[in-house]
Amino acid sequence: MAKSTWKVAVPLVAVVVTALAACGSTPKHAEMVTTSGGSNVPGAPAVDRSKCNDKGKHVVTADTNQDQKPDVWKFFQMADIGGQKTEVLTCKEVDLNHDGKIDLVYYYDDKGQATTLEEADLDFDGKFDISRYFAGGKLVREEMDTNFDQKPDVWKYYEEEKLVRIERDSNGDGKVDEWQYYEGGKLDRIGYDTTGSGKVDRWDRAPEGDEGGDSGGNAPPSAAAAPAAGAAAPAATTPPPAAPAATTPPAPKAGATPPAGKTPAAAPASKK
Repeated sequence: MAKSTWKVAVPLVAVVVTALAACGSTPKHAEMVTTSGGSNVPGAPAVDRSKCNDKGKHVVTADTNQDQKPDVWKFFQMADIGGQKTEVLTCKEVDLNHDGKIDLVYYYDDKGQATTLEEADLDFDGKFDISRYFAGGKLVREEMDTNFDQKPDVWKYYEEEKLVRIERDSNGDGKVDEWQYYEGGKLDRIGYDTTGSGKVDRWDRAPEGDEGGDSGGNAPPSAAAAPAAGAAAPAATTPPPAAPAATTPPAPKAGATPPAGKTPAAAPASKK
């Protein structure tokens, strides 16, 4: 099917605008494999991945290094916003190293303003290594593939963009076997599954002076490639899911909030 293409010359960047009527016009990328059944990993927030499918969308491309090949793709779709038909941004894809493979993908909400998911290929092998989920524009979860087998093995959970829990699959069986809990941005206690039951059966106190973990999580995989912020997004509505129940952990340090009842694996409440 025919398509129309024209170039608009601007300083340093040649923008190529293409009206697409068929799919398959953008490079493909390899997503991380979703955790299979039988895993104790909480399910990730739902994301409409069709937003990065060019079918029925207006795709705008940019050639940032002027090699006559596109390296940025923006997907737009008509939506009803306030009773008016408006073209909104649904997805953005970026080829950072100009090898023809997608290295960064951003999914947007229905208004085209707030990011709902970011995915990145950190080692430029054509496979995504990290996924970052957002609710109301705030980071709530990260998934990382640290051994490059296209399966996540580290999960980080955030409340008000503060790290509260890290889960790890240390033996590659698809199940979490280590839980790290944070209080006030510092590692407080660690739970281990030593039997393969999917539940904590041993607890350790974090060493004194161990700061641990992240301070927040505001920086995207590539700040330079991140899209500009849109209008204010609604308040977050999807808190990080609770981890599986476990045996009684040691009492938290002074000033920390201990887990309630017999479900110590629940994420500690965020502090304000």
